[in-house]
Amino acid sequence: MLGWLIKKSPLYEQVKQFNAVALPALTTPARQCNYLAIDLEMTGLHARQDHIVSIGWVPIVKQQIELNQAKHFLIKPPVSVGQSAVYHGVHDKDLKNASELSDVLQQLLTDYPGYLFLAHHCRLDRAFLQLAFQRQYGKAPRMQFIDTLNIEWHRMQKQGTVMKKDALRLPQCLQRYNLPISAQHHALEDAYSCALLYLTQLKKSHPDITLGDILQQSS
Repeated sequence: MLGWLIKKSPLYEQVKQFNAVALPALTTPARQCNYLAIDLEMTGLHARQDHIVSIGWVPIVKQQIELNQAKHFLIKPPVSVGQSAVYHGVHDKDLKNASELSDVLQQLLTDYPGYLFLAHHCRLDRAFLQLAFQRQYGKAPRMQFIDTLNIEWHRMQKQGTVMKKDALRLPQCLQRYNLPISAQHHALEDAYSCALLYLTQLKKSHPDITLGDILQQSS
């Protein structure tokens, strides 16, 4: 038991250091915050039994997408990707030189404290990340997610728009704003698309919209 505590302690400290960096106050103008659009591809939809096979992220700083800091990692899962390759296009043969999940998680902790995380339909991405951190570090960091799908639902409801089937899927949201549509189920491309969508949602929002307003729309 003592050996486990000694082994986990340095990792636990990294989570504490991440959490020690305060997020912007709710009254902060949303356009002044830093964001990290992130997307995961997995072997399935159940965080406790399925595995992450790729992670992509794109930072947004001062309303600018920082493409030079965008990252895409293939992650070698402990089992075969199986039939899930049909959806995300990542096969076992592609993962021979894949990154260790622990290294990618550490980079998130090191590089993005104080950032707000963006995802389209964030529930799955958040669940997989939280469980991965718990398994690797013994504790999940406090990651504040903003869901561009929920923001879009809020906007359409406010406008009285009749929502057709699949109207809130990422490609349909992009098409609605005449934004470029890239290949689906590629972690980096989906993260970039999420970043584009969010910046467009911000642009079309009230000039004084705050982080608190955005979080309310996102919930």
